[in-house]
Amino acid sequence: MKIIIIESPTKAKTISKFLKDYFVIPTYGHLLDLPQNSFGIYFKNRQIEARYLPLKNKNKIIKKIKKISERAKEIILATDPDREGEMIAKEIEMILPKKEHKKLKRIYLHEITPLSIFKALKNLFTINENLVNAQKGRRYLDRIFGYTLSPLLWKIEKNLSAGRVQSAALRVIIEREKEIENFQKKEYFQIHLLLENFPLKIVLVDENLKILNFEKEEIEKIKKDVLKIKEVALKKIIEEEKKIYPPLPLDTENLQRLAFNFLKFPPKKTMFFAQKLFESGYITYHRTDSHHIDKNFSLKIKDFIIKNYGENYFSFPLKKKEKISFEAHEAIRPTSLEKPNLTGDFLKLWELILMITISSHFKPLKYLETKYIFNSDKYRFLSISKSLIFDGFSKIYPVKEKFLPKINIKKGDKFEVLNLEIKKIETKPPSRFTEASLIKKMKELGIGRPSTYVSILEILNKRKYVIKEKNFLKPTEKGEIVYKFLKENYPELIDLKFTSLMEEKLDEIALNKLDYQKFIIDFWYKINKKITF
Repeated sequence: MKIIIIESPTKAKTISKFLKDYFVIPTYGHLLDLPQNSFGIYFKNRQIEARYLPLKNKNKIIKKIKKISERAKEIILATDPDREGEMIAKEIEMILPKKEHKKLKRIYLHEITPLSIFKALKNLFTINENLVNAQKGRRYLDRIFGYTLSPLLWKIEKNLSAGRVQSAALRVIIEREKEIENFQKKEYFQIHLLLENFPLKIVLVDENLKILNFEKEEIEKIKKDVLKIKEVALKKIIEEEKKIYPPLPLDTENLQRLAFNFLKFPPKKTMFFAQKLFESGYITYHRTDSHHIDKNFSLKIKDFIIKNYGENYFSFPLKKKEKISFEAHEAIRPTSLEKPNLTGDFLKLWELILMITISSHFKPLKYLETKYIFNSDKYRFLSISKSLIFDGFSKIYPVKEKFLPKINIKKGDKFEVLNLEIKKIETKPPSRFTEASLIKKMKELGIGRPSTYVSILEILNKRKYVIKEKNFLKPTEKGEIVYKFLKENYPELIDLKFTSLMEEKLDEIALNKLDYQKFIIDFWYKINKKITF
């Protein structure tokens, strides 16, 4: 008997449809973890020993895996192709007797399709201990951080707690709130003219074609002078061809952001639906930093675009330099271009993924930007128009730019001034973060990873450190207390560069460039001193 062990029952059901001669068992997530009610990490002679116990309600499934494994000739570990999945595979090894370990083989399924499954079964390998160590490193860092700092917070208020990455994320939210509170609105004024036989307004500019902004005290004087202008002449036309590029194939952060923008799905909902779509075989793995698309699938998209839009529209996606990682597999894409038997929000998310995947294989949109420079006796005015040359990816993907037909005028043409308009401009404070924009900011800062973004947000909400007001994140008094304590006593631990560095170190562990035990032990000793990094 051959068995395949994976995390979820949905994934098990999908795989079972394709592999009739395998017995497929779901683990329902992790089997083991550090103790819930004790620290569980021990440091002896510069070595780490950790105590792993069965999670609540997992004894039954552990017993089942042990029993079936005794009769199995081969045990295929098909858990997710990332650090968490690798750790679950390791946990399966940990619960089995050593005599069964030789039966264990690992496969990665980046998509749950017959072709990918059969291909994976021809390329068996062993558990990647480097990825396991990277997951352990993250888990141990978080445990050390929480167990060391949370008791200190309890002296201020019960039920407060600190977490490594979520404390850095909380800092980002609170610092944005401070920016909003300290913002002082400024207003200034611009002068616009409406001309006869010219479809656009023109604006007063300096000799470098920069729009002139006036204080309230200045504007009336300038207005009186400009009102004397009865006619302006077109002095110069400057034309420049520009491009708008299609979106890159989807990584996790972009999926969450675009699902929020297009569908109003919060990140948690997006990841829930994406998980189900992956497990059911409709999309590739949904936790990824990669923008790479499998070449064979790109060729299918090429055929689709040429057939439906013409050869002139197709272009392979732009290459983006990506960090080398064992987890840098494919971007998120559909496993087929055929519309699946889905309904409701599942279909909406699948169609969004399809649209972005296909549009990433279109050529850029091209337009002509034309600057019209007008002169009067004393003043210079500017107007800019954009006219479409080639619609490119906007055939299937909406763009915000507005285009007008090219204006048929020439240098030296004169235009009568019909009206003067004073346009009031007010500076605006920065916006609070939405969950999607916070994830984007976290990615830019290098804090968190695709597998942790949603859990970080969940913790901040669950602990009531932030609340949502009209989809925007606002820090609570409790969140302010935690931030203030950490900033005053342990500023290094919520330093954004430090948090990003920790993520980089975990990546180095995954690539076998850093010993995870030394890394964790060094962190342990530093956090137990009056911390200086």
